[in-house]
Amino acid sequence: MRYSFLLIFLLFSGISFAQQELQGRIVNEQTGEPLAYAKIEYENKENLSKIDGSFSLTLTKDKTELTFSYIGFKPQKFTISKEVEYIRVKLTPKIEALKPVTISSEKNKAEAIIKKAIALKPQNDPEKRLKSFNFKNYNKFIIDNEANKLEMQSDSTNFELSTVINSGASYFSEKISRFYFSQKQGLKEEVLALKNAGFEKPVYEILSLSVNPFSLYHKDFNIFETDYAGPLEKSSFKNYDFKILDTTSSARPAYVIYFKSKRQRAVAGLEGILYLDTQSYAIQQAKAQLLGAVKLEIDQEYQYFPEKKLWFPKTQKTTIRPGNGGKSISIFGGMISSGTLQKKESILNNILAPGKTDPNLYLTTTSTNFDIQLNSKESLNTSAEIVVTPEANSRLEDFWQKNRTEALNNQNKITQERAERLIKEKEIEEQISFKNSISSGYYPVGFWDFSLGKFFKFNNYEGIRLGFGGKTNKQISNDFSINGYLVYGTKDEVFKYNLGTSIYLNKATETDLKFNYTRDIVETGSFHYLQGKNEFSIVEPRFVNINFFYEHRTISSGLTHRFGSDFKTEIRLSKSDISQTRDYSFLLNGQEFSEYTLSEATFSFLWRPFAKFLKTPNATKLIEKGYPKFTGQITKGISGVFGGDFDYTKFGLLVEHEIKRLNQSRTEIILEGNYATGEVPLTHLFHSLPNSPSRNGILSRFSVAGRRSFETMYYNEFFSDKQAMLHIKHQLRPINIHLLVQPELFFISRHVIGDISNPERHNIPFKSLKEGYHEFGIELQKIILGFGLGAAYRYGPYSLPTFDENFAFKFTFHLDI
Repeated sequence: MRYSFLLIFLLFSGISFAQQELQGRIVNEQTGEPLAYAKIEYENKENLSKIDGSFSLTLTKDKTELTFSYIGFKPQKFTISKEVEYIRVKLTPKIEALKPVTISSEKNKAEAIIKKAIALKPQNDPEKRLKSFNFKNYNKFIIDNEANKLEMQSDSTNFELSTVINSGASYFSEKISRFYFSQKQGLKEEVLALKNAGFEKPVYEILSLSVNPFSLYHKDFNIFETDYAGPLEKSSFKNYDFKILDTTSSARPAYVIYFKSKRQRAVAGLEGILYLDTQSYAIQQAKAQLLGAVKLEIDQEYQYFPEKKLWFPKTQKTTIRPGNGGKSISIFGGMISSGTLQKKESILNNILAPGKTDPNLYLTTTSTNFDIQLNSKESLNTSAEIVVTPEANSRLEDFWQKNRTEALNNQNKITQERAERLIKEKEIEEQISFKNSISSGYYPVGFWDFSLGKFFKFNNYEGIRLGFGGKTNKQISNDFSINGYLVYGTKDEVFKYNLGTSIYLNKATETDLKFNYTRDIVETGSFHYLQGKNEFSIVEPRFVNINFFYEHRTISSGLTHRFGSDFKTEIRLSKSDISQTRDYSFLLNGQEFSEYTLSEATFSFLWRPFAKFLKTPNATKLIEKGYPKFTGQITKGISGVFGGDFDYTKFGLLVEHEIKRLNQSRTEIILEGNYATGEVPLTHLFHSLPNSPSRNGILSRFSVAGRRSFETMYYNEFFSDKQAMLHIKHQLRPINIHLLVQPELFFISRHVIGDISNPERHNIPFKSLKEGYHEFGIELQKIILGFGLGAAYRYGPYSLPTFDENFAFKFTFHLDI
């Protein structure tokens, strides 16, 4: 063993003496501005400067001749000795003709080439040109500390290699996949092998990170949840400036086109160069960078297939280093991070990973496509974007050696060992579990996950609602969980509770059998979808001012099941004994019902055909929301079964759509329809999510705005058995005041129309919505710490006599978990 370490030591020593690291910067002599992508020729090699003019070269000779050139500037030559570590190169501008090229426009050569490349995209973009293809891919993902160095330690009896660990984070993973593309299904990934250094159990979160875009032909491409404008789109000339730098002299010559974002504050863009084939105008190679908010570098290379006359993506390397500000790029909820990102701060990441990012940390991911099969008939029939094979986490070393496109070097192995040690020392695996619980609304303590929404609430009927609730976790069992809560209202002085269990019949399809018993109160006229519940929120704005509830004692059983990745269903059978908290009775066939029994059968579904999912052997995870999404529910009330008093049918359909734009503005559209027929008491009809208390004076009605509630509609003002609602919210680009203060301005338009049959069956007065209700709102959200202000105004047939009655002033609160 000691001879092996000695060999490694001699190897590293030999390399250190033979190589020289030369750094420098290339600038315009007259202006001092950096020259991006200037050419550097040395030792029969070529390199390019970065977008800030900087470069780094590894030289192997005692004296090396370097040539620096840039279009429109006089070239310069230097002879550098090995003692030199840094040089500043100043190039002088001159009028210089390009190498002879044939292009259609002399007015703007670069723009003419780009226009031609855009026009020929259908024959050059593999995803447009080919009906299908598949390929294998090897990916290596590293987060490490560039300051780490190898240190040799020796004594008279032992000689060993040790690593000085001074970084706060490290991560190493490898992945082997096969990608399948078809015009019908798009690009799908089948993960064949996966290694996460330091983790005892499979960790799949890394698979959902968007790091390597397949190609730069896309309209926009996503890197760590930030969308960047593509340089080969019809709108490219709005987003980018172009300049021709050179033409290559290879077997397939290429134009070297420099592109630079010209409205970075409005549209996220990159700066880089495209090597465009002079014959087909296809991308041969691409380099892109971004400095400032994040130090990002992307290098893509394409492989030419002569029989198809097609350039196909071959390799990509993405490197990210800490920038000048912003949010840490993180994996696993912020436990491991590097660099900065344009995305806003996350409260959860600040709690779990406080402190500044280590300036020496870097993230790099390399990806190589091989075994490329064009127009293949093989396919991956799944609605999931990524599918992990059951054997992916147990592949033997010979499988890895056969499919690795590059061997692991010594530094890779050291990073892997460091990652294994640090992940265990910092209990990253436990932190991931904790983060997942918090983000879904639970705080784990031992075997019990406390529900964060049960500790404290307030409303006009119960007063302060205190209690606790939650569910058991995997420490009790992997096959079932027990859930429940116990709460107490200080005003009504009544305990409410729930007790239930979920039995996991099949985790892969999320087939769960549920049993529950509940004694609690529910808002009159509310309608709850069993599936498609909104993401967890500690704050429930409308709950505070609700004053019309009914009491229920409900026993239920249900079954959930996921058909494919994008369609989840639930069936529930229930019996509820209903009583009133105020003077209400339902009049039917000459009889008054203030207490009654409802027996119901409910079918609910959530369909997300445009979302992206990660399917693992035991679960399905949402990795990109995708819109529109559809939530539906049918409930049948059955009389004469389990004591049910009424026979009725209720329908609900909720359609949610969101349009995101590269300039960071977005439009949200929500359309919902509800319909009930039969013998339905008011408790189980529909209101339209009113959110204004019935008090005199604007300030006395001041409250927190909801997501899809009518802010000027008074509680208990309208009830319907049929209604249709439309909500449109348009958010302008965030106002960039400070890194941590970027408020968002929303314009909101809400509309609802409805009606009710047999209003005489209900003994309390309310209005119909048959004339149509309308309101307009404006909100300035996230002014500070998630808080903002808003206002809304009621207009149209149901407007009230005075401005005061039609106007609502609101707090807004949006917390990014």
